[in-house]
Amino acid sequence: MTDAADNNAAPPESDAAKPSAPVVADSTKTDGAQAEPTATVAEEAPPQPAAEDGPKIEFAPSTVETIIGGTPAPVLAAPAAAEAPAPASPEAAAAPAPASAESEGLSVRVFGRTDVGMIREHNEDNFLISDLTQNLRSVKPEIRTHVVGASGSLFAVCDGMGGAAAGEVASQMAVDTIYELLQNGGPAASKDQFARRISEAVGEAGARIYLAAKTNRAQRGMGTTSTVVGVYDKTLFMGQVGDSRAYLVRGGKIKQLTKDQSLVAKLIEAGQLTEEEAENYEHGHIILQALGTSDSVVVDLSFLDLRKGDAVLLCSDGLSGLVTSAQMLEVLMTSDEPMDCCKRLTDMANAAGGHDNVTVIVARFGGDIPAPGPGDEIFGYQPWILSDEPHGDADPKVPSKIKGADAPPPGKDVKNAVSIRPPAAAAPNAVSPARATQGDDDDIKLPVSNAPRYALVAFLLALAVGLLLAAFFLIK
Repeated sequence: MTDAADNNAAPPESDAAKPSAPVVADSTKTDGAQAEPTATVAEEAPPQPAAEDGPKIEFAPSTVETIIGGTPAPVLAAPAAAEAPAPASPEAAAAPAPASAESEGLSVRVFGRTDVGMIREHNEDNFLISDLTQNLRSVKPEIRTHVVGASGSLFAVCDGMGGAAAGEVASQMAVDTIYELLQNGGPAASKDQFARRISEAVGEAGARIYLAAKTNRAQRGMGTTSTVVGVYDKTLFMGQVGDSRAYLVRGGKIKQLTKDQSLVAKLIEAGQLTEEEAENYEHGHIILQALGTSDSVVVDLSFLDLRKGDAVLLCSDGLSGLVTSAQMLEVLMTSDEPMDCCKRLTDMANAAGGHDNVTVIVARFGGDIPAPGPGDEIFGYQPWILSDEPHGDADPKVPSKIKGADAPPPGKDVKNAVSIRPPAAAAPNAVSPARATQGDDDDIKLPVSNAPRYALVAFLLALAVGLLLAAFFLIK
């Protein structure tokens, strides 16, 4: 957890911000003490003897037409060298100067954007941008630029699947649940506790989606990926389920911070597929894990120590599947404004085909954090291993995981097969696979399946005797 000296220390002295009204101020020190600023609006400043007054105010003929708040803009006459301002009062000298965002702590500028794309009829993606300290989530100006407080900040991209409105329901449930659980409980006591909260919140979101899909036939098969980035104590923590991604741009380089939980990624990691071959692999969209496909998931936790100037990009595969990392780097290097970066990236994905929904979050970090050093040039995926220490009292009360029969793991391209292709028409009088496998439908049973055993034996004996008698009469 951030020490009090990091975020709550008295701000250093800095120049006061200039007021909007025309003023005259002199902060020259006399006898080691800061002089009290003298401010005089042009209309209210009657001429005084030079020996008792500060700088004189005169109006130049060329500036009379320039109006600021209804008052002609004044021209300041330079004071005589021999003039000295009045000494400052003790109260004015003791007042701290306003601190800028650079000195208040870790600051972030962030924006998010989602687009339906060029092919899909509805958007199944969702994203989250929140300041956990203020309990706010939005893309309004007070969130777009804020100082990361004691509770941290949270960003997430969720790519839903399931067709109709089910994918959208799953991704919305994910961002709502994760935000709900992370904002409760107050500031975390340590980095490990904050990382644990992310893992548990993502897991609980998966359990809730699974229960909703199990109890509502219209939402059967829905699920969502989840890439969650939490900022705490100048460190970035990522919780990953699925194939949405997080990238970092630092020092003119871009690296992926998360690992895809997909079949392609596993084949590349095992050396059975090259990255070039993966681009045209026919099963490229098969994911191995998603929220809602079972009552529990394994959340992949990773981390990164932030440096001044870092830019973090979160995106669904609607962007990463069509826009290369080199193109992403070019956008983030040529534009400093997160809103502009998000728009340019979504436009690039649509221009490349836009076959999927596109969701992007861009966050830029500055303020009171170290600048990149020689040891920060190499970066990428770094797993975070949770400690075995018991939870503290500050942990949120996460409900117990919902238990039930696990759904089969994704063994097909759930993003395309479920979301795009309609189910094949069943043959007349055919028993649907869903009806044959659902446990809440009545099973078909034989009439004798529950009969007493002696009745079955008597039935078989009678049948045997009847067959023998029939054979006897036929032979005779």
